[in-house]
Amino acid sequence: MTDTILVDFRGTGSGTGELTWGQRTVWRVVAKTGRAETMGGIVALPPGSTAGDAVTVLRYVMGRHQSLRTRLSFDAADGGPRQRVSESGQIALEVVEAGAEDPAAVADRVKKAYEDKDFDHEHEWPVRMAVVVTGSADGVAVADRRATHSVAVYNHLNIDAHGLEALVADLSTMDPATGEPTAELTATQPLELAAQQRQPAVLRNSDAALRYWERVLRTVSAKRVDGTADETRSPRWGEVEFTSPASLLATRAVAARIGTDTSPVLLAAYATALARTIGNNPVAVQIAVNNRFRQSLLGSVCTMAQTCPLLLDVAGATFDEAVHRARQATMVTYKYAYHDPERRAAMVAAVAEDLGGPVEMDTYFNDRRPPAREERAIVAPSAAEIEAAVGRGGHEWVRWDDVDGALLYLDVDDVPDAIRFTLTGDTHRASPDELVGLLREIETVLVAAALDPGASTGVPS
Repeated sequence: MTDTILVDFRGTGSGTGELTWGQRTVWRVVAKTGRAETMGGIVALPPGSTAGDAVTVLRYVMGRHQSLRTRLSFDAADGGPRQRVSESGQIALEVVEAGAEDPAAVADRVKKAYEDKDFDHEHEWPVRMAVVVTGSADGVAVADRRATHSVAVYNHLNIDAHGLEALVADLSTMDPATGEPTAELTATQPLELAAQQRQPAVLRNSDAALRYWERVLRTVSAKRVDGTADETRSPRWGEVEFTSPASLLATRAVAARIGTDTSPVLLAAYATALARTIGNNPVAVQIAVNNRFRQSLLGSVCTMAQTCPLLLDVAGATFDEAVHRARQATMVTYKYAYHDPERRAAMVAAVAEDLGGPVEMDTYFNDRRPPAREERAIVAPSAAEIEAAVGRGGHEWVRWDDVDGALLYLDVDDVPDAIRFTLTGDTHRASPDELVGLLREIETVLVAAALDPGASTGVPS
């Protein structure tokens, strides 16, 4: 059984304007695939929580952040979308009764239903929120029902992973008794950000980024990924998850030995596995960059992340050397991810015409783990612990469809006592077995490097 509480909200700021570069980056994907991108999750609530507490939180975040009050308008002269921020409105909070079921399982089912349903970008608020409740409903008001889990799914046009972290952090400014803010919000809002991105100085930064893009495009090998795939397979795109305890331990061991964080270790392992299986060397990979490089942007609840390519040569090197190269390449790439995506598309088309065909830049690496993972000192596990974890990982195919997607897109997430790699791949180019093999090769590379400081990438010069 599901009840609905309609939540009124009001905030400061309204108006209509151009999309930000981050919004336009996401919109290009939505327009290509016809599918809304989402993000969000499930939170186990502390004992004593009620549905009414969720009402307070939902009202607060909707009023506080313009991005969550933003929908699209398609009345522009060119037919393209513009962002439209409303000052006030009403949004539904679903109250879902668990009954005899496990509340966590019910929350997971609600989350998946939210993720599987496309957003109406023009008419629907970019937030879907529910609470799972337990206990008898007899004589109890809906708002007073005991809540065990909160579910929230957001339209990616309005928020990215770092924006979601900023949203969670900003909840500390809410007075739980009154639902009012205890601090002024100073972070840049989307309409303001779009105006900044029209300024000459910012556009010069974009032009510098595009010159970097062009250098990479003219350097990358024209060779295509050609596996043993069946080009008649349908559905064409598959998504497979590989959960690897050994990769977590091995990554920590290498990072502790080198004195770095774990992200470049994982990037080097992905590039090495690609070069050793279905890829080429130098490996061309696009990475996601959050672009929050100014203080006013750190707390901005919006979408700013964009991708930027890097070339990583792992041939004739030890794995530790490959990690150093990955770290250096990443630092360069961070400088050039903030750009106008429309100008980038025009530049890419011009380069393709000049070269006589498009350059393949359709392989991605997206480390979605929160930065807080590196706040504690990394303790290197023993060789025995790493060896004992080998073989404990497993894979599961979680999605198949014919929606146009990337050649290879790897997401990296933390899960308890493991790393989860989620790979979406084009099976017309690489077979399902090759996709699973790529994920297992990442683990193989990491374990070998953890156990042997002098381990080679195994990629010939």
